Amino acid sequence: MLMLAHGRLPATLTAGRCRDPRAADAMSLERRLQLSALVASLLAAAVAGCAHRAVVPRARPSPSPSPTPTPVYSLLDGEQVPPGSGNHRIAAVMIDNYPYDTRPQSGLREADIVYEVEAEGGITRYMALYLEQTPAKIGPVRSARLYFVDLARPYNPLFAHAGENDDVWGPLRDLREDGFADMEQIVGTPEAFWRDPSREMPHNLYTSIARLRATAPKYGFKDTPFDAEEFAFTPDPTMPPASPDAVLTFWNNYTVRFHPAGQGYVRIIDGQVQHDLGDSHPYLVADIIAVWIPARVMDNQGDLHMDVYGRFPAVLVRDGTAIPATWVAPGPNTLPELLDGRGQPVPLAPGQIYIEVLPQGGTLKVGKNIWSY
Repeated sequence: MLMLAHGRLPATLTAGRCRDPRAADAMSLERRLQLSALVASLLAAAVAGCAHRAVVPRARPSPSPSPTPTPVYSLLDGEQVPPGSGNHRIAAVMIDNYPYDTRPQSGLREADIVYEVEAEGGITRYMALYLEQTPAKIGPVRSARLYFVDLARPYNPLFAHAGENDDVWGPLRDLREDGFADMEQIVGTPEAFWRDPSREMPHNLYTSIARLRATAPKYGFKDTPFDAEEFAFTPDPTMPPASPDAVLTFWNNYTVRFHPAGQGYVRIIDGQVQHDLGDSHPYLVADIIAVWIPARVMDNQGDLHMDVYGRFPAVLVRDGTAIPATWVAPGPNTLPELLDGRGQPVPLAPGQIYIEVLPQGGTLKVGKNIWSY
């Protein structure tokens, strides 16, 4: 039995006794409070860090500049054109130029290339070529000659005309059987044409690029894109002041004058500046190519025969300058070229081209210079 000495527990028991529960509870509470404060502090720091990151925008890469579209140029006349506008087959349309009341014509302004050739002695006819432009009215449409067919064949076009001479029917029938896109109004593809009652027959027949392209597939003529280059082009220099006129004279003194105006030439026949019907703006021609191809009269009506394939003397008139050259037309499957004395392409100015096919004895006069073959 333990004995109390002076009412106190022995020292050994004092050192090993249990703690006061109230003191332990106080210590536990203090530690919990300290731990809670620490957790609260950490949470506050974390929230503050998140809030700081939320208000700082992320660095965004600079947008790449849009690429500059590559310019697209016409394969026929060298002018800049809308992308995709040339993904078509060329249309070649025979257009009237006689008698005088057939003028003004329609659709010549928008042609890329215009051939002017004698149909009979002193009476010319046009063959207009279209690729990117789509005039809504072209004409008056007239008949074909065999040499017009031959001039058209290298372009593999939709060939639009109203009839033909007797000597053309057989060769044209054979060409149709071989796939030539002959769009003839009388017995061929009549829905591609219409007549304008305000003008007298036969000088009132018209077509359009839209009608030709819509009608062609019905007859098995595909819209095969033209993809060849005929001429070389260089940018226009400035037309020198007081540049001379270019004057071409066919048989029977039929004369065409090209007068410098700005960056091209206006076209004048019998003193009248040429323009489209319903549009008083003059045609503006960039290049005049005079080509001498011998012609032979076949009958009393003055019908002509021409062999248009071969090498022929030529002169290019552009920007106030006349440049002698050679017109080289190898055959029906190859585009003609304009070459210099070294056999290199003679560059044209971008814009509308008139190819004036003169018979032997026809003349070109530019200032004091005269050419005739």
